[in-house]
Amino acid sequence: MEPAAGVTREEIIRLMLCQLSAYGYSSLSQAIATHTKVPMTTESNSRLSELVSAGLQSESRRLGGDVEGDAEMGAEHHEETGGLDLGRAAHSGAAATMPRYSTWYMTRHKGAATTAAFSRDGRYIATGSVDTSLKLIEVDRVRCPLTGMARPEDKPVIRTLYHHTAEITGVAFHPNGLVLASCSVDRTIKLFDLSAAYGKHSFQSMKDNHAYRSIAFHPSGEYLAAGGDGCEVRVYNVSTGKAYLLGSGAQHSAGITGVGYASSGALVSSSSRDGSVKLWDGATGKCVRTLDRAHGGQAVTAVAFSQNSKYVLTTGLDSRVCLWDVGSGRLMHAYEGATLNSPSSGAVFSCDDSLVLVADSRLNDIVSWDAVSGNLVARSAQHKQLITCIAPSPVAPAFMTCSADECVRFWSPDDV
Repeated sequence: MEPAAGVTREEIIRLMLCQLSAYGYSSLSQAIATHTKVPMTTESNSRLSELVSAGLQSESRRLGGDVEGDAEMGAEHHEETGGLDLGRAAHSGAAATMPRYSTWYMTRHKGAATTAAFSRDGRYIATGSVDTSLKLIEVDRVRCPLTGMARPEDKPVIRTLYHHTAEITGVAFHPNGLVLASCSVDRTIKLFDLSAAYGKHSFQSMKDNHAYRSIAFHPSGEYLAAGGDGCEVRVYNVSTGKAYLLGSGAQHSAGITGVGYASSGALVSSSSRDGSVKLWDGATGKCVRTLDRAHGGQAVTAVAFSQNSKYVLTTGLDSRVCLWDVGSGRLMHAYEGATLNSPSSGAVFSCDDSLVLVADSRLNDIVSWDAVSGNLVARSAQHKQLITCIAPSPVAPAFMTCSADECVRFWSPDDV
């Protein structure tokens, strides 16, 4: 079958590749790109889905149906049934449990390890360090210690990347899994092409007047949010490198410590040393909610959305992790029992949002709470020095930790 008039074969295939990557099937997308010889780009997005939706709605109107209404009902149903829901879960009576974790793999940087992130499909991990290097780890090469020693050919670190001149403070994978972004105290954001067989340097760089502290890709991969020692949240167009500021006149009054996108891309979150958390409209850039004194006036060191974007998780130097309702701005839980006095403290959700995890700054271990009840569940995964980052796998009950002891460790349950 030939493509519709005015649309080339390459355009159709590229839309398919971008949509598959947006769904998390980066390996399949790469295989199709190789077979068809249609190159992948960083412009991966959900444009195909949008075009199909528009076409279906147009056809429905022509035939007298109501596809849009059906789609909205489906979206509402998904929001009610997916992800963390305190109201529904409280009535289920089921308490979350923390598996028994062990170190499956450990590697070292030449300086304190500072940041880590998984790719969307959970196949790769990127880590960054004070030594200015990035390591790319392939999870499939990590072996359970109970099955014996790993083979020499199974070296999990498949690439080391260089191009920064100072401490790396954040990493993020493009949704297509083929590009890695990193930010640094050297005031730059670098983009690295992971599909290239060789090459250790970035292919694109964005620069600011302040050190960067946090970055996050829009779910479509078209935009990158960034925050740092300046008071503004910047959003970059990945293709052009051009930036615009969120919320003219409504910025934070001190440096940004964390940024993140809701799963739909409709909201951007930011946390700041000024003690506040802000939610921004992802399309207009307007500030739609401010949580002032979210941690009693203490600096807020991190922010993260739940998978269904109903809640936002914040970490503060008051040694509390707080869960907020996005719709009302109401505090739902305050998780206590950990010492959080490091600027690197950052709580995260487990892969299914059932647990909240954070690194204790005094004992150098991981504290976990039941996300619904707020009860402390366990302490595990100890390092010799301060844990600077926790990165949960998006697809499995595993996580990566970085530490000032220069080590990065991959933790997984013994019975997986």
